[in-house]
Amino acid sequence: MIADRIRVPFADHMLVPVPDGIPAARVAAASDNLADAWRAVAPLARDGGTVLILGGGAKSIGLYAAGLAVALGADLVDYFDDDPARRRIAESFGARAHAGSRPRRAYDVVVEAISRAGGLRTALRSLAPGGVCTAVGYYLATGTRLPLMRMYATDATLRVGVSHARANLPALLDFVHRTGFPAERVTTLTADWDDAPTAYAAKTTKLILARDPLPDLRGSQTIS
Repeated sequence: MIADRIRVPFADHMLVPVPDGIPAARVAAASDNLADAWRAVAPLARDGGTVLILGGGAKSIGLYAAGLAVALGADLVDYFDDDPARRRIAESFGARAHAGSRPRRAYDVVVEAISRAGGLRTALRSLAPGGVCTAVGYYLATGTRLPLMRMYATDATLRVGVSHARANLPALLDFVHRTGFPAERVTTLTADWDDAPTAYAAKTTKLILARDPLPDLRGSQTIS
């Protein structure tokens, strides 16, 4: 959608108003990565519980999930990632950050954002009985192995698939509006709109393209 104009099918339904007063940079990822993180933790991490984020593949989604889990009131949020810069961002949200991907305990909620088969198996083995794992990446290899007997014995739930952003946007935007959740902390590069080809080549954690100055979203809409 790096274009001045786009056609939105069923726009009366698919466009969701941004509440007044939210900075544009805060919700620039609302219809994609931020909504994906929200669906992974919001239904599960409210009012206590323990959350594990395995990060590094779906880079920004893991960080958004860590921050949202803390903001939603999880008792414990552990974030694993080999990248020290991303670990610092996770810590800024209040998560406990660790190198690697070898958690030593079990968690009620696990977000698999490594996006590799090994990460998925680690995530499922890290679930507490009755726990829920959401895989926010995808696995291209055929025959991805899962610890099904362990999942059966512990009543584990695995959620995998494309995020339904439109369904989650109203609650997400309301939460950001009420709490001031600082999603912009995840942004590691803000580039000029006209520099998009070069900016995408940087392969940073989270890129935001902006006009200069950054437009005010009050009274406008974000696209699902």
